[in-house]
Amino acid sequence: MCMISEKAVIYQGAVIEQDAVIHDFAVIYPDVRIQSGAEIFEHCVVGRPPKSPGCTSRKLSGEYQTTVIGEGAVLSPGCVVYAGVSIGKHTLLGDHCSIREECSVGDYCLISRNVSVNYHTVIGSYTKIMDNTHITGNMVIEDHVFISALVATTNDNTMGREEYHEGHVKGPYIKRNATIGAGANILPNVVVGENCIVAAGAVVTRDVPDHKVVMGVPGKVVRDVEEK
Repeated sequence: MCMISEKAVIYQGAVIEQDAVIHDFAVIYPDVRIQSGAEIFEHCVVGRPPKSPGCTSRKLSGEYQTTVIGEGAVLSPGCVVYAGVSIGKHTLLGDHCSIREECSVGDYCLISRNVSVNYHTVIGSYTKIMDNTHITGNMVIEDHVFISALVATTNDNTMGREEYHEGHVKGPYIKRNATIGAGANILPNVVVGENCIVAAGAVVTRDVPDHKVVMGVPGKVVRDVEEK
């Protein structure tokens, strides 16, 4: 049996599975599936289709896959999850997260308070992203990655001076077991290798080989990651 507040707005075409909980003032759009045991807290918006009044250079798709909130997942108050997003089982979205259209977040992830995840981004399982970090569009983050607070990632080296196209707008690729320190800045199309450590405040401008520590502005490899 699911529990749905009388003050929630559930559009026709949404599917709420057994033992899901929908709190006050949540809005669930059509073509959304809330799986068993998931909990949607106050003022969340799930399945929102993106809109543009003509000010964006990236064209929006008119059709999206079903938005899925996985088994046992929790959306904290104020989260906005756009259309075509998949949130894995037992993943927690902190207060006021924003997950843009056509993103995928794996199982057992923690996406903390005020994190923004832009369009077409893939986040693997068991990954943690801390408060006030921005994950850019067209980015890949593999499993077991830790990203600290206030990290910035970007996907356009022209900074909007050219029209949007997939060929040049591409975010970083962060491989499994990498650790990104607070306030780091990772530039477009950079690969951060497996089991790397990016120090706090580093600006990563080029690819980082596996098992290396990067520090400084611009970031430079300073040593190997010590084996545990």
